[in-house]
Amino acid sequence: MAYQYTNEEYLDMVRAYAQADYSLQGAIKLYREMFPKRRVPTASVILNTNQRLRDFGQFHTPKHAQGRGQMGHAASQQEDILEYFEINPEASTRKAAKEFGVSQWSVWNLLHEKEVQPYHFGHFHQLSASDYGPRINFCQWFLQNTDKNILFTDEATFTKDGVFNIQNEQWWSNSNPYVTRKDANQHKLSVNVWAGIINNRLLGPYFIEGRLNNVSYLDILKSAVNDMLYDVPLSNRKNLFYQHGGAPANYQTQVREHLNKTFGDRWIGRGGPVPWPARSPDLTPLDYYLWAEVKRLVYAVEYENIEELKLNITNAFETIKNDPFVLNHLKDNMRRRAELCISRKGAHFENFLRFV
Repeated sequence: MAYQYTNEEYLDMVRAYAQADYSLQGAIKLYREMFPKRRVPTASVILNTNQRLRDFGQFHTPKHAQGRGQMGHAASQQEDILEYFEINPEASTRKAAKEFGVSQWSVWNLLHEKEVQPYHFGHFHQLSASDYGPRINFCQWFLQNTDKNILFTDEATFTKDGVFNIQNEQWWSNSNPYVTRKDANQHKLSVNVWAGIINNRLLGPYFIEGRLNNVSYLDILKSAVNDMLYDVPLSNRKNLFYQHGGAPANYQTQVREHLNKTFGDRWIGRGGPVPWPARSPDLTPLDYYLWAEVKRLVYAVEYENIEELKLNITNAFETIKNDPFVLNHLKDNMRRRAELCISRKGAHFENFLRFV
C-alpha cells in the first residue's frame, strides 16, 4: 500500500519546490534537510502534488476529475501535442489540454519528459556581448551592499488570458530559449498592476488607471509608494534603495528628477546612480517569482469582469503576504543568483540554479 502523506506534508513539499526554484532534485534535498525524520517524497510525488494544487486548488484529485483526461501512452497524440507547441510556442498548457481533451497535468508531464521547457524572454532574442558587463557590475554591487534594503518594483498587465510583463513571459520551446514575442496591442479586459518587494515584505497591489506613462508612474512614486512604506518596519526603511526596470515610463526626465530628489543616490534603474542591467528579469524577484505565483493564484478562480479580476489579484497578494515562506528566503535567493551570474560572466544562469 502506498504511503499516505498528510496535507501538512504536501504543503511543505510545495513550499520546498518553490524555494528550490522549481528544481525537483533541489526540492528533495531541501525537504530532507528541513524534515530529517519524515519520509522523503520522490520527484514524481512533489511534481504531482504541485500540479494538483495548480489544477484543482487542493492536494487530492476531486472525485469529478478522477479518471478523466489521462493521456495514456498514445504515441500519436503525444506527437500531435509536441507539434502543437512547436507551431504555437506561446500557447499555455491549459489551452493545449482543452484542445486535445486531456488533463493539464498530462500535457505538462509530457513537456517535462521531452525536456520542453518554458523560457523567460525580453524584447531581444538573446543577451548581447554589451549586456554581460552591466549584469556583472550590478551583481558585484549587490553582493558588496547586502546591508542595503532594496525595494524591487515592477508593473504587469493581467488580461483575460494571462499576465504580461515585458521581462516576464513564458513560451514553451525545446530548441530556442530566446524567441520573440507577438505583441497584442489591445486587451478587452485588462488590469495594470504595480507591486514591490523589500526583503520579506510584499507591497501592493496598486492598480494603475489606464496605460502606464510618466504621469501615472509619478503618481505611484509620490503617493502609493510613500503610503505603502509607512507599513514597513523602520529597520527595513533604513538604507533603502528604490529599484525599477527600464520601461519608457521609468526613464522619463520628470521621473528621474523625482527619484534624485527623493532618494538621492539611492535608486537603481536606467540612467540612475546604480545602473540597472537591461534584459535581466532573472535578477529581480518580481519577475522570477512574484508574477508567476500571482498568476497561478489569480487564474485558479473564475471571473467575469474587471472588478472580479481585481478582487482575484488582491486576494492572491493577501495569500502570499499571509504565507511568507518564500518571501523570507528571497534575499538569500537573490544573493545566490548574483553569485551565479558573476561566475557565468554575466550570461544566462537560471538553468544552473539546480546545481548550486
